[in-house]
Amino acid sequence: MYHRTSSPNLRLLLSGTALTVRLNLKTDPSLYSGGVGKLKAFMTPIELESGILGRYAYGKIEYPYTSGALGPSPDVTTKSNPFPPGRFHQDPFSGNSNLSSFYVQTLVPLFNSQKSFYFHLDNTTINDDALLAADANLLQLLSHRAHIGKIVAESKYAADVTTYTTLIKARNSTGIKTLLTNTTQEAAVLAQADAAAKVFSAAWVGSGASVATTFTSDLQNATAKLFRALIDITTEIEVQYLMARFN
Repeated sequence: MYHRTSSPNLRLLLSGTALTVRLNLKTDPSLYSGGVGKLKAFMTPIELESGILGRYAYGKIEYPYTSGALGPSPDVTTKSNPFPPGRFHQDPFSGNSNLSSFYVQTLVPLFNSQKSFYFHLDNTTINDDALLAADANLLQLLSHRAHIGKIVAESKYAADVTTYTTLIKARNSTGIKTLLTNTTQEAAVLAQADAAAKVFSAAWVGSGASVATTFTSDLQNATAKLFRALIDITTEIEVQYLMARFN
């Protein structure tokens, strides 16, 4: 599902680094009360500035989490611009709400809640902004990675136009999801993520970082849940992209 983009090892490294940093920071559950809570307020000005600077227009595969940000506008199929197979088009669907729900409900409870473990930092130097900045960094990485699925979906459509077209015109989202899903590849992605988590945790500990006694198992558990959810959310993004193929 992700092999058509940049180096999988680089992507795992970036995700692993961001996840490890966040995993090791003391977590205040009140920051996420009622959902994303203070996280949304923290991200809004960052994403507004990013939108003005063109971050979401570049490549059309990044989406803001906050409604006030300037996200990509959907393309519209016309007779003069029918988006032939293989030509990526921008549809309005964003998987960020699913990513936010997973993050707050599943990942945040796995993070350290009593003490921070991060090289040169002690508990007195961690404040809400530092924590929320780590949240924002990880969420933006996840969003970018998940929405690359739109490009993957287009390539899959181009490889089997007849079958996908029939399913799209029949509004058969279940059939599209089945056709998109490759359980062998998914298993390989999960195995690669697990192996990377083991290597990453060993290197992190070996570097002399102070860590919780459960750090290695916590990182593996968080990584497994993260990549399972990321596959499912990316698949939904692919389905919605294809369902909008003839708008």
